[in-house]
Amino acid sequence: MLADNTQFMYLRFTVLGIATLVAWNVFIVSSDFFRWEFRNTPFKDSFESVFSVLSNSVNLGALCYALYTQAKANHDRRIRNGLVATIVALGSTFLLPALALEGWTALIIALSALCVAAVAAAYVQCSIFGIAALLPEHCAEGFMSGQAIAGTVASAAQLVAICASRSDRGNDAVRAVYDRNSNIRICAAVYFFVAAAFLAFSTAAWKQLRTRLALAGAAHSDQLSDNMIISRMQEESPRLSRMQSTISVSNAETGLASAGSGSRLDLNRTQLETITSNVNAANANSRSAWVDKWLTYFELQNAQMLYDTATEIMPFVTISTLVMAQTLAVFPPLTEAIVSSPQGSIQVTHLTAWHFLVFNIGDYAGRVSTQWVECTSLRVLRVTVHSRWLLVMVFLLFPTSATSPQQSWTIQSDILFLLLIFILGWSNGLIATVALILGPKLATNKELAGSIIGFTMCIGLVIGAIASYPILRISGIS
Repeated sequence: MLADNTQFMYLRFTVLGIATLVAWNVFIVSSDFFRWEFRNTPFKDSFESVFSVLSNSVNLGALCYALYTQAKANHDRRIRNGLVATIVALGSTFLLPALALEGWTALIIALSALCVAAVAAAYVQCSIFGIAALLPEHCAEGFMSGQAIAGTVASAAQLVAICASRSDRGNDAVRAVYDRNSNIRICAAVYFFVAAAFLAFSTAAWKQLRTRLALAGAAHSDQLSDNMIISRMQEESPRLSRMQSTISVSNAETGLASAGSGSRLDLNRTQLETITSNVNAANANSRSAWVDKWLTYFELQNAQMLYDTATEIMPFVTISTLVMAQTLAVFPPLTEAIVSSPQGSIQVTHLTAWHFLVFNIGDYAGRVSTQWVECTSLRVLRVTVHSRWLLVMVFLLFPTSATSPQQSWTIQSDILFLLLIFILGWSNGLIATVALILGPKLATNKELAGSIIGFTMCIGLVIGAIASYPILRISGIS
């Protein structure tokens, strides 16, 4: 039973969570390497923005298609192929330092690898979100925590590299620069190789998890075994009862026994199919005939399914979108421009690098804390999300590279800044994970609901990236 394998499943979902973001984080950690490789191209100073825009755009497009075709998707094939494709992408970037490739050749290989990794991450993430929604809560929490771990490790590696670096001084400046760039290439090669090896390990972890979930016998239908689905539905008999009353299906029609608060549902495959057909019939009756006609004509039935499921979980769709938009609107575009306060009692060296690490630690703590902090009130979640707007406004009061740190209205405290960064990360991880856990419980199609929540998080990131531009203008940075 799943309850007897909590640690086994939690660890494997954590590994898969790391795998979805490991490629992107390796590209971030290797920024010094790419800056050197692209020094003879027009993108030597803007490659980070190019990486970000290209990766997010490709990821969003692939995620849209993966979500639209999820009803007939083969999750096992998508996850395996996605992990293997990411290994190939990292293997190609390993050639850059190994063969000392530079200039346009390096740029084309890097951008191609980034696109492949973004598409692969979209397919893997979409499928894992859907599978986790069908399983106990610790599976979704493990996957979300894994994503935070990937960011934390990358931030720690950046901080260590910055602290270990030394300015090139001495009589033989040319030799010093050569040695430094050789070390950068060696570090990049190690990053790419270790990431590829970890993804190979992740593939083995998925194989073990797939076997445990009995997906091998359902590769074509992409569903968990009937016994697992029935067991999961039995655990949620109160929600099924509410669903029955909502779609006006009688107990006689569905074959469900009238149950009290402590009863259990006794479902078999025929009854499960009956429930599904009644739900579909109820949804069909709620639409006019001409809508169905045009949906069929343009083969947009999947769009209607997505719309129906999204409507069921709309409060959590809104919450997951908003929390990600709030975060990316200020972190890192605004927060990385905040400088150490010269008038503060404690000045933090390498404040920018530290703030990345503190945010990711907070994000991880927020996702893990869902194991102990039970938040099932939609009102509490909404209040928490909207209160985060205060953080956005407070960050505007810290001194930045575009303002004078001596101005009286600025907040002169590096420690307070890092504390608020931790709160931003903690609330981001907590709210996003709670939305992923609770949202699918309101949906008829739990698997699709989980993938929709993951998709709306990506939408929130795009909205936040766009919103960062006016915020930067308000702060005077751009």
